[in-house]
Amino acid sequence: MSTTKTKKTAAEAVEEAKAPAAPEALTDEEKKRRQEEQDKEFFAKLPDPCVYCGPSVRNVARQFTVYHGGIPDALKEFIKEHRAAKGLIVSVERFAQVRTRLETPGTGEFILFRKVRAEL
Repeated sequence: MSTTKTKKTAAEAVEEAKAPAAPEALTDEEKKRRQEEQDKEFFAKLPDPCVYCGPSVRNVARQFTVYHGGIPDALKEFIKEHRAAKGLIVSVERFAQVRTRLETPGTGEFILFRKVRAEL
């Protein structure tokens, strides 16, 4: 399989150089707005159906619950508070693989699960 690289024209390179750099320090308000936009995009792109593979949380979600048509608001709020939980919502097609990886030390899923559980 070959890969092709697109070359920038000189004009594109000049325009990119002229573009203002992102400000180093964002205000708290800007950070909050960006985070809300990212959350909205994440929740819109969730697979349907999806499986929550994180630890069970009373009145929020049980581990390995399948959701059709989106996730409940309580789980959305939980994910906003515990960012690592984003990586523990997977498609049904990936569920078997992720479940195995949850029990395999050193994998990303294992680490995310432990991090979320430690935050509870």
